[in-house]
Amino acid sequence: MLAKATLVALFILLVWGNMVAGLKVGLACPDWPLCHGQVIPPLRLDIYIEFIHRVLGAITSILIITLCYKRTRMYKGAFKAIPIVAVLLLVIQIFLGGIVVLLKLPVDLTTIHFANAIIIFTLVLYTAYFDGEKIVPKISFSGPAGLFFLLSLLLFIQAVLGAYVRHSGSGLACPDFPTCLGFWIPPSLAGIVLNHYAHRLLAYLIFIVFIVTFIVSNYKESLKDANSYLLTACLLIVFQIMLGVLVVLTQLTFYVTAIHLSIGLAILSVTLLLWFKYINKNSFQN
Repeated sequence: MLAKATLVALFILLVWGNMVAGLKVGLACPDWPLCHGQVIPPLRLDIYIEFIHRVLGAITSILIITLCYKRTRMYKGAFKAIPIVAVLLLVIQIFLGGIVVLLKLPVDLTTIHFANAIIIFTLVLYTAYFDGEKIVPKISFSGPAGLFFLLSLLLFIQAVLGAYVRHSGSGLACPDFPTCLGFWIPPSLAGIVLNHYAHRLLAYLIFIVFIVTFIVSNYKESLKDANSYLLTACLLIVFQIMLGVLVVLTQLTFYVTAIHLSIGLAILSVTLLLWFKYINKNSFQN
C-alpha cells in the first residue's frame, strides 16, 4: 500500500511540475523555502499552483523516505544502497528545486532537476517492485533484461531531451508537422531547431525499435512473456507521438503537455517493469 501510494504521489508531483512550467508560474513563489516570505502565501491562483507543487513535494518526500527506510531494513547486502541512494537524490532534488527558483529557472539546471526526478522515479519503482520479502532485489543487464534496460535508458534520454526542449524555448522551433519549417530536414540545424528536431527523430527511432521488438517477441520464446507489455508500450508510443503533434499545434497548451508527460512516464514504467520482470525471471532460472 505504501509503495503504491508513493508511486502515485510521485507521478502526480511530476505531472504537476510540468503543469507549473506550462503555465509559466515557476517563479510565482520567488523565494525559497518560504513563498513571498510566508509559510502560507497570499491567496492568488498562480502562487497557489506553485505552492501546491511544493506541498505535494513535501508529502511525496515523506512517503519516499518512509518507503526507502522500510526497504533498507528488508534488503540485504549491497542492495541496501539502492533505497539509500534514492533518499540522497531526493535531498539533492529538494535543494536543486530551491536553487532553480533562486537563480530564476536556468535552462541547464531545470533540465538536471527533471532528469534527477526521473532517476528518483525509477528507483522508487524499483523499491516498489522488489519488496525485499516475496521478491528480493536483484540487478541484471544480460539477455532480455539487458534489452529492456537499454530501452529504458533510451526513454530516459528522450524524456530529458524533451525537458530541455521545453525549458530552452525550443517547443515551437518546428511549428509545423510532419515537416519542420516546411522541410523534411531543415536547412539550418542549429540551436532551438536542432533541439526540437532531435527530439522528433528520437521519438521516431523509439517507435521503430519498440515495434521491431514487439514483432520479434511474437516469435522468440525468451520474449514471449514481454509480448503484452510491448503491445501496451507500442500503443502508448503511438498515442504519445499524436500528443506530441498536438503539443505543437496547440502552441504548448499546458494540459496537453501535462498529458504528454503522463504518457511518457507510463511508457517508461512499462519498460522498467519489463526489465524488473526479466531480472527476477533470470534469477529464478539461475
